Amino acid sequence: MMSYVYDLMKTPFVLALIKIVILLVVAFTVIAYITLVERRLLGFFQSRLGPNRVGPLGLIQPIADGVKLFIKEDTVPIHSNSLLFRIAPIFTFFPSLVGFGVLTFALPWITPASKMHLFALADVDLGVLLVLSLSSLGIFGLMLGGYASGSKYPYFGGLRACSQMLSYEVPLTLSIITVVMMANSFRLSDIVTAQQTHRLYFFIPLIISFVIYLICMIAETNRTPFDLPEGESEIIGFHTEYSGMRFGFYYVGEYTNVVFLSMLAPALFLGGYDIPFVNDIALWQVYPQLISILGFCSYAIKSVLFAYFYIWVRATFPRYRYDQLLKIGWLVLLPISLVNLFIVAGIKLFLLK
Repeated sequence: MMSYVYDLMKTPFVLALIKIVILLVVAFTVIAYITLVERRLLGFFQSRLGPNRVGPLGLIQPIADGVKLFIKEDTVPIHSNSLLFRIAPIFTFFPSLVGFGVLTFALPWITPASKMHLFALADVDLGVLLVLSLSSLGIFGLMLGGYASGSKYPYFGGLRACSQMLSYEVPLTLSIITVVMMANSFRLSDIVTAQQTHRLYFFIPLIISFVIYLICMIAETNRTPFDLPEGESEIIGFHTEYSGMRFGFYYVGEYTNVVFLSMLAPALFLGGYDIPFVNDIALWQVYPQLISILGFCSYAIKSVLFAYFYIWVRATFPRYRYDQLLKIGWLVLLPISLVNLFIVAGIKLFLLK
């Protein structure tokens, strides 16, 4: 019986299922506790205490918040479209969660039997294209949430949120395309390998794309100073009529996007799991398990730096007016990203000759 179970666990389907479970557990844990880290850091930046009462050092606070959302009353407005109202939060939460599956976190793990296991759920050929496609689905969650509420104010808030996300999604996509051009591949692991091979992280030659990505990733997640869809001083937000765990899906969806974009950035611009100043590929052939573990730690540290950047920006900059937000997206970032794209394409053509 034990041998049958062992053989079953080695089948590709079961191995993929195990990877999915591990990925979901780690992702939900990180998403839950980044909220605690942010609140503690904001308290530090603003000379006050963050949450520190529930559990030692406040470590049980995210669990308490989750339980509170589950037990709160879940109301559905009378004049709402009940079906769309119920499914709208899923469009915000689900796409980014799926995006974690295409990330490669380290060099393959080699077992004593010389079998290789990828630190990725699905290292697909069109990984970048899949990520961009999934990220565009998040707009539907905001639009449907405002429309289905049956109230004019959430409807206007949803339209403003869609307008913001569309205006910054275009320069974000153009900045990522320059990375694809540099690596000659849409596969995320190939992008990391290209940076390892040339011993040059893409944020150096593509510094303009890197800066545009940093700005747009904040706007795409509706974070300060681009948090107008949820800002208290602005028109009522798209999720005004939501309560209980349906509101919780919007809340968790925002932090899922934060974590995902923070983990995507190292793969695109900072060499992913590459260990700085170390020849990973050569050492991996000698010490495969050690280099895989160190590469995973390197990826985690780089992702934490980007997540910290999110929090630091929130604590530092004031909120823009809506006209300023749109001008930055359409009149500043879009022209710069287009010119940058043409320059990178021209340099690539010149080098190919």
